[in-house]
Amino acid sequence: MKVGTALSLALLMLMTTTLAGCVSNDTEVLDVFHGEDLPSDDPEYDISEFSLIKPDGNMTNLSDYEGQVLIVSFIYSRCPDVCPVVSSNLRWISQQLADDYETNFSIVSITVDPWWDSQSVLGQYATERNLSWPHLTGDVATLEPVWESFHVGLQTYINESAGNESDGTSGRHHPDYLVDHSTATIIIDKEHKQRVRWNDLDWEPTLFAEDVQQLMDE
Repeated sequence: MKVGTALSLALLMLMTTTLAGCVSNDTEVLDVFHGEDLPSDDPEYDISEFSLIKPDGNMTNLSDYEGQVLIVSFIYSRCPDVCPVVSSNLRWISQQLADDYETNFSIVSITVDPWWDSQSVLGQYATERNLSWPHLTGDVATLEPVWESFHVGLQTYINESAGNESDGTSGRHHPDYLVDHSTATIIIDKEHKQRVRWNDLDWEPTLFAEDVQQLMDE
């Protein structure tokens, strides 16, 4: 083998090894949480300031949680399955990390059904389940940008399982409608960047708590 050829092969092997190492390191950096890691430098995950109504009539702003890790869930009071489980899991998180709760991290739940979920309705939902964090509502025009920021997709439909029949109108115009929402519970960091997504029921509370702790430690 000629010297030039051997040198070229050696350089090629060195470059391949170096590039492989770079890819491996990048992958390692992006996979640091138990939940789905979100690219905090991607504008698609930027969060705009919001101002929503608590059950007591006072307003809650994103800026109220400056310097804290914030858990954001999306629920609605008449949800028959996923929402109560998520709420129960979050109550467990608040108890397990009680020393840091409301000082180093907080929780808010935002409705996806403002047509039904008034301040009093959400207040009752929280009281019945012993949930200590704000459950927020507002008008549709105020909530839509928030849903969009957190990639919440939803539609309303008639609850046909209760014996209702569709009459061609949108679900929320029917007295017995439900909300189908594709969403997740999001953990945002102290700089209010979306960092971790846990989809619907696919999250384990113990691991979720570890992700919260990791962000508090940053």
